[in-house]
Amino acid sequence: MQAFSTEYHSHLRALIIEPSLHYQGVFSEVLVALNFEIEIEIVCSGKDALQCLKSEAFNLIFLAMDLPDTDGSLLCAKLRALPQSMNIPIVMLNSNESEMSSQKALVSGATEVFHTSELKELTTYLDHFITYANTEEFVYGRILYIEEQHSDAIATERLLENEGYVVNHITNAEDALNVLLTAHYDLILINIMLQGKKTGYTFIREVQKLTGRYIDIPILAISPIDDIQRKLELLNSGVSDYIKKPVLDKELLARVRNFVNMRHLLDQVEHQRTEMRELAMHDQLTKLYNRYFLMDIGPKKIREAQRHDVPISFFMIDLDYFKEINDTHGHAMGDQVLKKVAITLDELCRGEDLCARFGGEEFVMILSHCDHEAAISKAELIRLAVSKVKVNDIGITASIGVATKEPNDDADFDSLFSAADKAVYKAKGTGRNRIEVEEIKKISLLNKA
Repeated sequence: MQAFSTEYHSHLRALIIEPSLHYQGVFSEVLVALNFEIEIEIVCSGKDALQCLKSEAFNLIFLAMDLPDTDGSLLCAKLRALPQSMNIPIVMLNSNESEMSSQKALVSGATEVFHTSELKELTTYLDHFITYANTEEFVYGRILYIEEQHSDAIATERLLENEGYVVNHITNAEDALNVLLTAHYDLILINIMLQGKKTGYTFIREVQKLTGRYIDIPILAISPIDDIQRKLELLNSGVSDYIKKPVLDKELLARVRNFVNMRHLLDQVEHQRTEMRELAMHDQLTKLYNRYFLMDIGPKKIREAQRHDVPISFFMIDLDYFKEINDTHGHAMGDQVLKKVAITLDELCRGEDLCARFGGEEFVMILSHCDHEAAISKAELIRLAVSKVKVNDIGITASIGVATKEPNDDADFDSLFSAADKAVYKAKGTGRNRIEVEEIKKISLLNKA
């Protein structure tokens, strides 16, 4: 939820993401000319913008369509996924005349798209934004509004836009369903009494069948019919609330505000859940999977290989003399070594492989559809890649233990783990910076005994 108080908006902060020095100056001048206290931060790339948002809060974002390291629309979608920018206005700046690029920007979550020559229109929008952002409560939200009555639609659309909402007005349920699937909305406002192939009731039933991010979109229904049975039908069909025509402006605004706030809160909760899942699965230093995820998913991958009768290999990778790196260069430098090695290992993984930091300087890789011969080749590739990693000219090497389960083996996760662990100790004991293999069949026979 993005709710602003008057006190907070005595000082606005704007982030300009624009690589051109010319347009940086142009947009800064537009903001300064509004005669309002605005603090401006300027970055030139998507990477710098994401880094900036980690530590600073903004009320408004300007985003160029073309950036040196990413597409503006792709970055806009990433910004919409962040809790600190998911509900604030993002103004996209387009330097070409392509309608397709503007549509792409809107679909990615942009609030408005202006051509770089439309300074007058941009100034009008910003003046409007600041006016309403400085009211006691300003809520930004995107509304899909479905109404075929032209006069009603104009009045309602103007009312909502004057409150700062972005309204996409559609006249029929068929088009509304298509539009709903292409952009993010915080609320659906619909007149139930629609003509055409699909009525408002049909539209609601179709929306209820959708999954993913569409599940929690609140639906506010409007109808001229006011009887208890009809209200119950609407509520049972999946609408969040019901309002009777003619609609009172204050009542509509109050209900819309409540539902948009609720949607924003749900979005934030879902984002926090996603972050918690990521934290639970990943090692915070290297960003690889952690040992807990490995111990949960690893056995499943082995069973899957057994079920499909395909080979699978298990690598235990241990960095050589890592304690000496920490003792000589400090733990901060040791952390940098771990990060660089983790990046190297991750880059060598295929989509179906699993790479995890098991703990300390130990890493584990599980490679699906990888037989003994392929495992030896891949392990050698990894050993060479690690030896080329440089952090302040510190020499880095790794010892690698390899164990492979062929289709005719009945070994489980524990057997593979134990075999690879024995192999890596053998590699470290026979000179380091080398590969050793432990036959999995030996482990299987011991387990049977």
